Amino acid sequence: MQMVAIIGAGPAGMLAASQAARLGAKVILLEQNERLGKKLVITGKGRCNVTNNSDTDTLVKNMPGNGRFLYSALTAFGSQDLQAFLQSHGVELKVERGNRVFPLSDRSFEIVDGLRLALERNNVEV
Repeated sequence: MQMVAIIGAGPAGMLAASQAARLGAKVILLEQNERLGKKLVITGKGRCNVTNNSDTDTLVKNMPGNGRFLYSALTAFGSQDLQAFLQSHGVELKVERGNRVFPLSDRSFEIVDGLRLALERNNVEV
């Protein structure tokens, strides 16, 4: 079994840890703060703009600068994948003006709770 250590329990770290564990790795997630996703809770005035509901081509076209470099990453795990992942971990979502995606409750802590649930379900050591 492959062992993986991920440093930082922000949204990217929590998602990476849960996905690595889901794929069979033994994962430890290291975080210096006492709470996981601490900074995520304060994003978007506490609402957390999770992603954009546009397709990958539209997202890349509208990114400032050269958004093409993100194309392969966004086709591997894009907005629809993220939304499905969060919904499978109990987070209800809504789409607002400009295709912005928020938790249905408008409370960012629900995103953190969904990511925590993914860690628990995949036996990630924190």
